[in-house]
Amino acid sequence: MNIGNTLLLVSFFALSASMLLRKHENYFSWMLRWAFFSISLSVLLLVYYFLSSELLINYVYVYGGEISPLYKIAAMWAGKEGMFLLLAWATMLCILIFHLKNKGDNGFAQRTLFITLVIEILLLIITLFDSPFEPTLEVFNADMSSGHGLSPKFISPWFIVHPPLLIMAYASSIIMFAASATYLYSGEKEWVGTARSWGRSSWLMLSLGMATGGLWAYETLEWNGYWKWDSIQSGTLAVWLILTAALHAIVRHRRNENEYKTTAPLLAASVFILNIFVMFFARKGVRGSEHNFLGSDVWSILLVVLFLAMIAILFLILKRSRSGYEGCIQKQRRESLSSLRSSFHATILLLCLLAFIPFWGILHSLISEKIFGEIVLIPEELYNFWSFPIILLLILLTGYCMLQVVVKPKNLLLFMLAAVMIAAVTSFLPGTPTLLNPASEFYQRSSFLVQFIGSMPVIPYVFITLLMAGGIIFRFIRIKNRFSRSNISIALIHAGFVFIIIGAIVSASFTRVDSFDYDLKKLNVLRNIDSTWSVLIADNNIVNNGNESQQTSDLNFYKNGYLHGSGTVSLTKSDQSGYFHKILIHRTLFTDIVVHFSEDALSRSSIRLSAKVIPMVNVLWGGIFLMTWGFIILIKLRIFSNSCRI
Repeated sequence: MNIGNTLLLVSFFALSASMLLRKHENYFSWMLRWAFFSISLSVLLLVYYFLSSELLINYVYVYGGEISPLYKIAAMWAGKEGMFLLLAWATMLCILIFHLKNKGDNGFAQRTLFITLVIEILLLIITLFDSPFEPTLEVFNADMSSGHGLSPKFISPWFIVHPPLLIMAYASSIIMFAASATYLYSGEKEWVGTARSWGRSSWLMLSLGMATGGLWAYETLEWNGYWKWDSIQSGTLAVWLILTAALHAIVRHRRNENEYKTTAPLLAASVFILNIFVMFFARKGVRGSEHNFLGSDVWSILLVVLFLAMIAILFLILKRSRSGYEGCIQKQRRESLSSLRSSFHATILLLCLLAFIPFWGILHSLISEKIFGEIVLIPEELYNFWSFPIILLLILLTGYCMLQVVVKPKNLLLFMLAAVMIAAVTSFLPGTPTLLNPASEFYQRSSFLVQFIGSMPVIPYVFITLLMAGGIIFRFIRIKNRFSRSNISIALIHAGFVFIIIGAIVSASFTRVDSFDYDLKKLNVLRNIDSTWSVLIADNNIVNNGNESQQTSDLNFYKNGYLHGSGTVSLTKSDQSGYFHKILIHRTLFTDIVVHFSEDALSRSSIRLSAKVIPMVNVLWGGIFLMTWGFIILIKLRIFSNSCRI
């Protein structure tokens, strides 16, 4: 057995021993430290193998290559084996942090640790079965000085940070799951502080992971890559929405323990279950996905474990509800529909409905293909059709919640009616994009009702979103202690959400696309993209380098006839990786111009370029920045403070 697997086995036995020694604080603590130390050594060993190009290790042979040392380190999470090892390490890190912050607690913390240790042992078993330390299986080519190498899509700074952020989000959700399960079993109130702290940490990491992944997809696959309902992208979005709903429920439950006694832990536990589903099963050979992993025999065991976990959580919830722990509704004072509590109810419901749409798409595709053998690709129009109305309600609700504390109920009602009226009037504006493209196959094959709703313009969404942004600014101006940490963070988070919606709707609906042929024998000829932007090719070259050929074109961009910027677009043909398009993004304050080769063909005579003018996309990125920083201000990284229970 090799050294890497031996270290993993040492960690496995140390964790098993720690479970037997839970009542002996010192021995328990040392076993956890030893397990973390051992699995950390295995991670460092894999990094060393990549840096030293140890091609006798199959995982290094597949993903190692002639790349910079930084990308050699990042290559360890290029495949499923390295991702599983990283997840096991991150989970062990979270377990150790939780233990150190709760030493001496023989009640809630011990029960929570027991659940997390069971999960960590399961992750180690999976990592051992799909080990990144297995020797090379195929015949080793002595003439090859390096491995197969990373795909050109992975040579991006976002690849260095995106997967680790998601892994840390998954690991943090395990603590939240364990705290929720402990509460459902024993009813200990300490769970809410732990679930909130680790849930916020998971939300922050997941948000940053989605943001970096979105930028990576945008710069590598252009806008269709970002706006594509890929199984992992849409699955991660569903998890993020459920986690957001869980945090809303936890906040209310922490203020009043009679609220969301089962809803809050159910949502919190669902986050981890969905994370594991997305990471392991939504990647397994899903057609059209950019995140495919090969399957594994051990995944069937994991599927059974996930099913049993769901059954256990539902059983505990039913048991707690029947025992009267949920509380009698009759004893609670009825709230009006305009109350803050009702607003939280509606927010959580809408977030869950919005999360169900992408999750249903993934599940339907997997069941159709894996069980019935029928390949079903869910069109993005279907997602948009069902998502946009819920998003509209969520935007209205966001503005309503923001103004509740600074505007009288009657005036607030008038404001919301005015917003709806403005939306109704603007829906009759001619020449604006509609919810569905009338030329799309989905629209043509849909029923009359779907076509009628899909023919409605998206411009009302923009006006309502702008009104809600104004409401957030008004709230910030009128509220007391407006510059307190809490008020600043709330304003930034909700303003960021509104800007994300504006940027997403406008950029997705108002993008202009054009393709044109360019005669390379006549360079420096200006070609129009639209009425404002033009482009010309200043230079073109084809370079042959052994098994790889690359064509590069230097472009100049003109706005209203004046030079505005330049850049290079390229197309690479490799015997190993096939064709790889390196797109060119010319960024301005409010508009991005994305250009790439339209066809997989190198030519010295003529080329076809595809150009997209994408408006307001920077508003989306700016919204992500505001939301993230607002959340950082809110939590102050409390997970690393003196107590994880605060």
